[in-house]
Amino acid sequence: MALSNDTLKAMMRELQGFHLSDEELERIRPELDHYLAEVENLRELDLSHVLSARLLRAKDGGQA
Repeated sequence: MALSNDTLKAMMRELQGFHLSDEELERIRPELDHYLAEVENLRELDLSHVLSARLLRAKDGGQA
């Protein structure tokens, strides 16, 4: 999922982030693209057989 420089700049403006030039954006683009690819990999994980930690509760007395 590649983002254009215009999209990145709009996101930074909206979040009141740093101002980056096109040259600076191109320098960070490889890391950003890698990060977005890893986020997509996480989204594709099959966690249907993993019990949610939100459902686990410790028993009274400090023992599980």
